[in-house]
Amino acid sequence: MQQNLFDGDSYKAQFAVITYRRLMSHRWVTHADVMAEFMGFDSAKDLPYDISKCDHVGELRKIFPTVCRTLKEKVGKDCIIENGNNRNKRFCYVGKDNDPFAGMLKAIFRKDLNDYYQFCQDSADFFPNSWIEHFFDKTLDLFEIKQKKAQGHELIGSGITRLHKNIEWLPFIYECIRDHKVLQVAYHEKYSIPMKVIFHPHYLKEFNGRWHIFGSIEKKDSVSDNLLICEGQNIPLDRVDEKPTIINDIEYLPPDKIKYPEYFHDIVGVTHIKNAKPYDIVLRIHDKYMFGLVETKPIHHTQSTLKNFDETLGYGEVTMRLKTNNEFFGRILQLGHDLEIVSPQEVRDDITQRINKMNMRYIK
Repeated sequence: MQQNLFDGDSYKAQFAVITYRRLMSHRWVTHADVMAEFMGFDSAKDLPYDISKCDHVGELRKIFPTVCRTLKEKVGKDCIIENGNNRNKRFCYVGKDNDPFAGMLKAIFRKDLNDYYQFCQDSADFFPNSWIEHFFDKTLDLFEIKQKKAQGHELIGSGITRLHKNIEWLPFIYECIRDHKVLQVAYHEKYSIPMKVIFHPHYLKEFNGRWHIFGSIEKKDSVSDNLLICEGQNIPLDRVDEKPTIINDIEYLPPDKIKYPEYFHDIVGVTHIKNAKPYDIVLRIHDKYMFGLVETKPIHHTQSTLKNFDETLGYGEVTMRLKTNNEFFGRILQLGHDLEIVSPQEVRDDITQRINKMNMRYIK
């Protein structure tokens, strides 16, 4: 029985999938093209160094000719043409069968699907009950998942409670985003009087156990009465008063100026402060254990170590670049007194005021 070239998680299997997909495009393919895609680059020109210096190039050089040889055995020896010398050789598939290894790929897909099915059963306590029931409704899978949960046989759990208000509507909202449906949403801002808006949902984001729906809200200009499209609006799921309804006679508007998820790259959490500017923040950590905790669980994706923890000095330092908001300061305060914002002074003054206000609550 012929071995499936794409089976497994080895580097050879990953290179085999990329090589085959590239060859099936009927364009010229080189080792560098495959390596570039494997490393996440758009083109071989983007490789930071010569392919010979790339990790796992040995596995690539072994599997590439294997894929070509197997194609020739299945389609015919003339199905691949070559050009160039050994150093810059390129290959092009010219066979008439546009997917000769479809059976192999389908076998891998079925195996991956079975693995995912097993994951859903083993992680029934990880997802909210309402989600499981929505996506597995009227299936034998749902019965088996419930049975496994009742017997306490789950293998994956979560420390976050799943009893949040309105969380049962999340699959519905996800499907509206996927299917480009416009919604009428009744919600209240900061516990004020509820209002109904026409909402074009674009993106779902969870932060600290709370779900937020981002999209565009239609509003009337108070002066000109013209329709305004306010993009990047955040509706927390727990502030929605009733299940949103689909509006079929309004054309869905996708994101225009905002590109998700890059929209959140310069903040912690979900809140954008109007006219906020980015800061290069230096954070000093006065405890070795806490320093290790912050290093292994960064506060922001731009975080880097400025000074490793020094026993003599009694501290280490990290730096990050972001726009500050309540979520950022909340994260700093959550980690306790061993963290100190050193600079810039403006950010240091901000957290000083917050700490002073907190202190006043306890010294009365």
